[in-house]
Amino acid sequence: MKVAFVALFIALFLTTVLVSGLRSSTDIIQNELSVRQKKLSSIDKSIRKKKRIKRRIEKEKKDVLADIQELDRKINLQWQSLQQAKRDWTEAELQLDRTRKELENMRSRAAELKINIETRLNAFRQMGEIGVLNVLFAADSLPDLLARQEYLKMIVNEDQARRREYISLLKGLVRKEKELTDRQMLLKAMSERLEKEALLLEERKADKEHYLETLKKKTKRYRRMIAQLQKARRRLSQVVEELSLKAQAAARAAGPVTKESQFEFRYQKGRLNLPAPGKAVIYRSRKRSKGMAVRCPWGTEIRAIFDGTVVFNDSLPGYGRVFIVDHGHGYMTLIAQGQSFKKKVGQEVAEGEVIGLSGGGPWVSEGIYIEIRHNGKQLTAPYWFDLRGIEIVRR
Repeated sequence: MKVAFVALFIALFLTTVLVSGLRSSTDIIQNELSVRQKKLSSIDKSIRKKKRIKRRIEKEKKDVLADIQELDRKINLQWQSLQQAKRDWTEAELQLDRTRKELENMRSRAAELKINIETRLNAFRQMGEIGVLNVLFAADSLPDLLARQEYLKMIVNEDQARRREYISLLKGLVRKEKELTDRQMLLKAMSERLEKEALLLEERKADKEHYLETLKKKTKRYRRMIAQLQKARRRLSQVVEELSLKAQAAARAAGPVTKESQFEFRYQKGRLNLPAPGKAVIYRSRKRSKGMAVRCPWGTEIRAIFDGTVVFNDSLPGYGRVFIVDHGHGYMTLIAQGQSFKKKVGQEVAEGEVIGLSGGGPWVSEGIYIEIRHNGKQLTAPYWFDLRGIEIVRR
């Protein structure tokens, strides 16, 4: 009686210690999960903030680029105006040069005319009135006299007309010279102003381009920061998911053990052991597969994850060698990429029994691929296994 009491006490003590240990493990995982989730939330906030800043910088870049394009347009117009002003200035210089030459020539001709007129006037003065009369009355006839008088009159009139014409031309040329000089000075001042404005626009453009480069560097820096944060977020998300899986497994493992949970597959979620030792390969995209793989060396022993009956042992395209066990109530497990499987269709398998050797294939180069199905519908396989202490690889 005492022996039975002691045995019962020891059993109760071990059960208490085991449950206490499981709960302690669950609390640790939950605490770690809470810390990681807070960190993940902080990273998400930081990513959103960095993205807002990056969008603001991108908008500012567009505005600065538009300013640079507008400055380019203005600079082009300014240089075109400057070139036209310089052409006009050059043309004015040529016209002024021609006018000055023409004015010099006209002044020379006027001087010659003046000399000629003065020579004739001097001759007339030296002749005096008597001399002029002698010339007139030296005519042989009255018509000749009248003709001589008319000639003298024509000479005087012509000299006076040419003198007036030269004076008028000289005045016009002097006026033209002044106009051209004024225009040349105006064009020179305009060219200097246009060149100064163009240089100022070039300086503004250079400042804008320098600022644009600064914004580009900022954009690159924020892209790197966002990429690093997103990378950290992906890693942390993996850790959070792994901790979630382990927390679920720990919670189920710490739960009460009943007859149903011992002998029915549907109550094993989060409790099953992997069919082979190795790294758990979980697929990031559920669209690709809800199954999972175990990465292990070629020829590693594969063990049954739960009691059941073999319903399939053959090759399938895309899966390689496939082994399917029916666990009852519509639940089946599929293990693919086996090198070989020992059990035949219709045979019973027990949990932990060696059923084959691992191989390799499209899902994982060395290892096996696992699916869990209920009434033909594929379930998320990682949720069914106890992954505490298992290294998890994402693909």
